[in-house]
Amino acid sequence: MGRGGCVAVQMNDGSDPSFSNHASEVWYCSIIAALGASDVGLSSASRLTFLEWRLQKLDLLLAPEFRLRKRVKDGIGLLKQDVEEVSSALVDLSMLETPSLRAKCWMEEARELSYHIEDFVDDLTLIRTDARAKIRSVSSHRVGCVKIALLPASPRCSTRVAKIAQLRDLLWQASERLERYQLDACCSSPKHMNMITQHCRAPALYGDAANLVGIDDSRTKLIEMLTGEAEQQLKVVSIVGPAGAGKTTLAKEIFRELRGQFELRAFVHASRKIDMRRLLGSILSQVQPHHQLPSVASSVQSLIDISQEQLQDKRYFIVIDDLWEETAWDIVRGAFPEGNNCSRIVATTESMNVALKCCSYMADNILKMKPLGIQDSGYLFFNRVFGSEQQCPDELKEVSYGIIRKCCGLPLSLIHVAGLLASIDYSELWYHVHDRLCSILNRSNTVEEIQKKILNLSYNSLPCCLKTCLLYFNMYPEGYIMWKVHLVKQWIAEGFINPAEGKDREEIAEGYFEELVNRGMVQPMKIDYNDEVLSCTVHHIIFDLINHNSKEEEFVAAIDYSQPITGFSTKAHRLSFRFSSAKYAKQPEGIVISQLRSIGFFGLLKCMPPIVEFKHLRVLILEFWGSHDRHMSLDLSRICISFQLRYLKISGDIMVELPAQMQGLHYLETLEIDARLSAVPLDIVHLPGLLHLGLRAATELPDGIGHIKSLSTLLYFDLRCNSEDNIWSLSKLTNLQHLHLTCSAALSSDHLKRKLIPLVFSLGKFCNLKSLTLTPDGLRTSIFFDIWSGISSPPMFLQKLELLPPICLFYRLPTQIGELHKLCILKIVVKELQGNDISNISGLPSLSVFSLYVRTALTGTVVFSTMAFPALKYFKFTCGVMSLAFQAGAMPNLQRVKLCFNAHRGKNHNRVLDGIEHLLNLQEVVGRIGVLPGVDESDWRVVKLSFEDIIRKHPRCPRFNSQLVDFIEEEYPPLDKFHLRLHGGSSSEHEIVERACAEDMDKHIDSRQRLWHNQFWRKAEALCLRKPVSWSRARGTGDTCGR
Repeated sequence: MGRGGCVAVQMNDGSDPSFSNHASEVWYCSIIAALGASDVGLSSASRLTFLEWRLQKLDLLLAPEFRLRKRVKDGIGLLKQDVEEVSSALVDLSMLETPSLRAKCWMEEARELSYHIEDFVDDLTLIRTDARAKIRSVSSHRVGCVKIALLPASPRCSTRVAKIAQLRDLLWQASERLERYQLDACCSSPKHMNMITQHCRAPALYGDAANLVGIDDSRTKLIEMLTGEAEQQLKVVSIVGPAGAGKTTLAKEIFRELRGQFELRAFVHASRKIDMRRLLGSILSQVQPHHQLPSVASSVQSLIDISQEQLQDKRYFIVIDDLWEETAWDIVRGAFPEGNNCSRIVATTESMNVALKCCSYMADNILKMKPLGIQDSGYLFFNRVFGSEQQCPDELKEVSYGIIRKCCGLPLSLIHVAGLLASIDYSELWYHVHDRLCSILNRSNTVEEIQKKILNLSYNSLPCCLKTCLLYFNMYPEGYIMWKVHLVKQWIAEGFINPAEGKDREEIAEGYFEELVNRGMVQPMKIDYNDEVLSCTVHHIIFDLINHNSKEEEFVAAIDYSQPITGFSTKAHRLSFRFSSAKYAKQPEGIVISQLRSIGFFGLLKCMPPIVEFKHLRVLILEFWGSHDRHMSLDLSRICISFQLRYLKISGDIMVELPAQMQGLHYLETLEIDARLSAVPLDIVHLPGLLHLGLRAATELPDGIGHIKSLSTLLYFDLRCNSEDNIWSLSKLTNLQHLHLTCSAALSSDHLKRKLIPLVFSLGKFCNLKSLTLTPDGLRTSIFFDIWSGISSPPMFLQKLELLPPICLFYRLPTQIGELHKLCILKIVVKELQGNDISNISGLPSLSVFSLYVRTALTGTVVFSTMAFPALKYFKFTCGVMSLAFQAGAMPNLQRVKLCFNAHRGKNHNRVLDGIEHLLNLQEVVGRIGVLPGVDESDWRVVKLSFEDIIRKHPRCPRFNSQLVDFIEEEYPPLDKFHLRLHGGSSSEHEIVERACAEDMDKHIDSRQRLWHNQFWRKAEALCLRKPVSWSRARGTGDTCGR
């Protein structure tokens, strides 16, 4: 026996003395995942569950499969009993609406104690895990039929027993203080607000319509201010009003309505602590989305100069939301050239001084927001709670109007109260809410005070799970735009989400996010065509509340570069460093928190504090802003010390150095790095619990990606950088739900095809796949390759399919797509339309977004029949020569159409969009008209006027805008293979008359070739018109593609 070790006997059948059989080994792997869960929430209202979660961890340690010394197990059993006693008292205290100061202090102590208990359990688990890994790797020698191995030493049993005794003593002291403070008597206090939180039902779905109530007059006036005068010079209009009055809502609606009238446009958000680099960078990214963006090292002045250059001689429309300082306007104003192109800027602010400064002290250019009237207030309130006033029970109407009047016509307050009441099933609690409003509000309250008091009432009524998730927003800087997909993963990594029967953790977390949106606690930013909120921000009033409560609860400690680190709490278990891109920010000193769970860093790399000290870290978010030397690197070679790490996200223009081996991160679930990597650890494919993996494009992963059986999300998997063997191994990822593929550089057609063949094989194995995206990135090679042809059974749960050009083009629409009944988003490129291609997919019940690019010029009209695409809301169609027709009842929910086609001299464009009047819900039509270099402006204007005449046929006069773009690539059928075909017959739902293409033509046809082709087609068409079937009268209820 060597020093510090012990001798174990390992039988030649491979058994382990710590595990009785193979089933025990499987159980051991599952217990590692279970013990990895963190606390489920630490705000005062959510503490009723965090000790209960520790109880679950202790139960796992007490399971017979987890081998511990008897003295240790007995001690853990007694510890569990003590935890149960404290937890029961904590549940009662957490139900108090207004706990006393002593109760708050006691709950704080209980929370700290829970962290000590959890750390002990985690350390014990780590020891068992490391020992398990080392047993497999130790050297051994055989004596007869027995192997003798030297095992690593583990902490003495007496040390663990002593630690358990220490924890039990702390629990006894907590129980003694509970009795001495007579806190049990507090549990008899009123718990009305808790009753509200215990009877939550699903709130009404979020929708834009509810937020547009009462702004018609303001919208009309603002549109007149922006467009009513024939003013050629740049004009700035200010919207001023108190917080929550609807300024942002109005600005968004005006931007959506007028953006099509301008060549360039941008909508950006400022904040109280504005980062001018990010603001100017956001403007540039929107006005030049397809150009090379300036480096993060660019100074503010260089960004201003670039903006001036980009906007010069252009008609632009810029909205700057939530501007606070006059000095900020002085800086950003320099980015906008004057010009004589009727450019417009809208600024929203709460300050009249800022509003006057923005519009050069011209009071006529200021729009003052007014409170909603009682009728509009009622409309907003009842729509949020019941769907309409008619659905409100008669017994609640009187009290409802009493509550509405207390909100003083402020939309944000109405939304908060409506969100609260939508969660109440008992009518008597409505009267309690009304009485509370009467008690906390009086006539002397200012608008700001009313907002804050109503917000506090709404916050206090939140269920504990929502309150915890809301406080987590304090991990981010004010005004930051957060994506739901990231928040959901972070909440899960923190342990806020408990799995429920029939739902996984992500579904539950997404439900929490949606409820916060419906309650008005977070402000939606990006919403897709299924009305799903994809990103959000937090209103500054709510942010102040979150920040205040987060400090009080010691939930998150925020460190700002502009504030000295004074009064810093060492009890906070989450740190947020908000250093922005300020060059004078310095690395903080003296931060020592042994039980830190999460770090969020936003700033310069040089200010990054050391993180290797925090071994119990669960979440690490690193976003590096501002200027960086390309040679600077982030050293994470010791990150495995944080053995509890579950979520790691890094972004920035820096180099990241990961450890050579990462298998020490047993619990890591999310690894997303949008930065340059010095090298990818070879054992990354052996991380046991990895669920989400996303590395920057052009990153080569080690072979064996298929070993990560748990993987659910794989982002930016590069077809060029990864080997064919690695692509083949994708087929082993049977749990994969989201796959994003890219190709970062040029490949030959043969090479690309060899890469796609194993992909086809893998797609047939992805039975759980929900989204598949293929983007070209740097690739310019295109091939006709039907990736569906080799799949006998397509992924039936697929919701999103984006196959973007030029990587993979189809000869025609795959028929298998029509079998994907859950499909919501489809973006695809085909060589030509044939037969019943459109009819095969027109019945998809969930398809809301459809983008189709047809390479071969249409030789007839595509007709969409009655009830085609019943759920479609956005339709984009790209083809050099276009002719579409809509029958009555087609696309009944369509809201936006985008058409991309070429302007051909002498061609009649009156049938580009025939039957538009049948699209009853159409709100916007966008045209992108391609022209060859040297085409006269008069030709372009003729096409535009024809297009506008078509739009005017619509009874609702949808918004319309058109722009001149580069000529759209188009192909023509070969001349020697021309003949006429009629598919489908009279019994087919969709008929098509087309000219057949025997072989495809390669690239652009020059202008002389195209002229010759057009002359030929006119002669051919004259011959075809003598045929029995007419091009213009081909009958059928569906698509027709004839010339």
